[in-house]
Amino acid sequence: MNEKTMTFKLKLENSRILKGIVETLASIIDETEFQVTPKEFTISAMDPSRICLLKLSIKKEDFDEYECSKDTKVGLNLDDLDKILKRSSSNDSVLIEFNETDNKLKIKMKREGTARMRTFSLALLDIDIEEIPMENLLNIDYPSEFVIEPDFLVEAIKDAEIYSEILNIKAVEDQGLIFSSIGQIGEMEYDLNKDDLIESNLNDTHSGAYSLTFLKAILKIASITQKLKISLRTDHPLKMIFNILEGGELSYFLAPRVEEADFEDDDMDEF
Repeated sequence: MNEKTMTFKLKLENSRILKGIVETLASIIDETEFQVTPKEFTISAMDPSRICLLKLSIKKEDFDEYECSKDTKVGLNLDDLDKILKRSSSNDSVLIEFNETDNKLKIKMKREGTARMRTFSLALLDIDIEEIPMENLLNIDYPSEFVIEPDFLVEAIKDAEIYSEILNIKAVEDQGLIFSSIGQIGEMEYDLNKDDLIESNLNDTHSGAYSLTFLKAILKIASITQKLKISLRTDHPLKMIFNILEGGELSYFLAPRVEEADFEDDDMDEF
């Protein structure tokens, strides 16, 4: 590639990180934009049903190589990128390159300790991205916040799906958390006291009911998550921040569940 025409080049030695991120995003959204600046790589997206909203941010210094000549946006199909990245193994490095003279993304995989290189190209899409009010959501004051091991939430979700498609979460001041689910065959309750939490700031009692479908989708990223911060406020979206191994952060907002009869697009005005 001619370096003079290159717009950006991003490299991660550990392909597992990028594979985990893209697999997670592809399970929620079909198409998105890579937003690359000289300082940061980001993806902001909302699912078609307007139930969840996310933002991935990886700083320049968290990549093994990072070059970007100017602010750039490229639209692509995440499912297609996911299929390509699944062809990488755990000891492959992944290099993503783009230049404006070639309307394709190039993905290069190189096996550690060898000179073998595989190159894939992916056609770009012209996507009309809806403006996403991420900053408004990030500025919401949440009275109950806690940091937990991601595996705790994975356990709660697997327990809850025995009974229904809803996970209820309650944070109780000076006590801890209660995950619960109720169905025709019975109910489950999973209690965590304050000693089980890595960090906690629980004020009053706050609760919400959330779709297990969307929770299960985002938890694909749990295996590459260092720690998980959850913020809860009654009648507000659930806020989760996943701190990714080796750097990077995924912010995820999930609207509370409403009764089917009451559901309208206007119910998502929070987003």
